Amino acid sequence: MDGPITREQHMKGSRTPSRIRPRWHATTCSVAVTLLLVACGEATPATSPARGTGVGTAGVNLGAPTEHISATGQLQFSPSSQTAHVGDVIEWTNTGSVEHTVTFDAASAVSDPSLMPGATWEVKFTTSGTYTYHCTIHSGMNGTIVVS
Repeated sequence: MDGPITREQHMKGSRTPSRIRPRWHATTCSVAVTLLLVACGEATPATSPARGTGVGTAGVNLGAPTEHISATGQLQFSPSSQTAHVGDVIEWTNTGSVEHTVTFDAASAVSDPSLMPGATWEVKFTTSGTYTYHCTIHSGMNGTIVVS
């Protein structure tokens, strides 16, 4: 008989159709793979993930900052213009009490979309050039980094 089995036949073990075993096996494997991925997946990193681009790497704890820029409560970057060398780590700190952004005009991959009060953001430039940035929340809040 190839038709469906009754619950009683299945419980007695009188007939275990082959189509039940593959379903059980697939379900068990799916659960095992899911548990493995969760266990090996995203652990909390010691630092925030760094994003690499053609101009540099961005994140936090990239190394000892060589230059410091404040995003202030007066809605300005201080200093608004900064020089640096390739390999330097530039650190922005929100010293004010309102949220800011550090948004690069031509290098969006190293931008910080949300710099909360007291937070920091770092960029380690690997390419020389002039990089302009601004706060998308506060118009007129602009800055420039010249990397040589």
